[in-house]
Amino acid sequence: MKIVFSKKYTVRNRNHVFRSDKFEETLKTLLREKIISRKDIVEAPEPLREDLRLVHSAQWVDKNLSCRFIAKDCARAELEITSDVALAHLMNVGGTIKAAEIALSEGLGVNCGGGAHHAFAGHGEGFCLLNDIAVAIKKLLKAKKIRRAIVIDLDAHQGNGTASILKKDKRVFTFSMHNKKIYPEKKEKSSLDIELRPGTGDGIYLGLLKKNLPTALEAAEADLAVYVAGADVYSGDLLGGLKLTMGGIKKRDAFVFAECFRRKLPVVVVLSGGYAKKFKETVRIHANTITAAHSEYEENHRGLANFY
Repeated sequence: MKIVFSKKYTVRNRNHVFRSDKFEETLKTLLREKIISRKDIVEAPEPLREDLRLVHSAQWVDKNLSCRFIAKDCARAELEITSDVALAHLMNVGGTIKAAEIALSEGLGVNCGGGAHHAFAGHGEGFCLLNDIAVAIKKLLKAKKIRRAIVIDLDAHQGNGTASILKKDKRVFTFSMHNKKIYPEKKEKSSLDIELRPGTGDGIYLGLLKKNLPTALEAAEADLAVYVAGADVYSGDLLGGLKLTMGGIKKRDAFVFAECFRRKLPVVVVLSGGYAKKFKETVRIHANTITAAHSEYEENHRGLANFY
């Protein structure tokens, strides 16, 4: 399994609720537990301006490339946008593009980062500056490497930026399960939204997922799935407001991967949110997701060389 990463993802800002070092700590966990080896790590490339312009306005792209943000930009994104922060967000876009290319050739591509689903075409929101999910999909569509795609967004927060950017593109199906009572206050319309009550736990959550994800996959008729595997559905999360256990999240991930792989659908994994009271628990959830991706891929494709 190849896993895309860059040390530039990590910005030392431990006072912010979003700790970007969770991605690097997840990678270290996977290495320590021998889920991956160093030869499996692929360096994330910096995205091209032309790739960013497939999704974002010229003005917003220029701001991100030059790091000339104004106070309003920072307030809206809820971030102090330094040059290191801007570069980290750029590199995460490159990482998701690379993971998507790997997924098309091998069936599974993992970005040990990414998932900035609150970024809109012309501004950032919710700790997100650039929408790596939409950029990767639009790039592959433009290159005619795929005909259709599905975004499976299981972060606790609705991917409002992704829904807004992709809502007029009939080639992309957006599926979101999220807490209806938390950020963003104004929800956008996805192709299929499953709104959850605060405190939803394993049983109801997994029941709704098993009922609705197969329907979404059938409707999407996709050539590629982007799985936004937010860790903030966890009961110990500070922001998500849901009550899934570690075991429940493992079942969530296993079900998503099994449903995709049995349909021979290549999957891109992005990690997105995660704000557990105990930092190590967020890292554990992200590591579990990537471990599940590897396990389900092996289970569904054992002995099938050059499957994709």
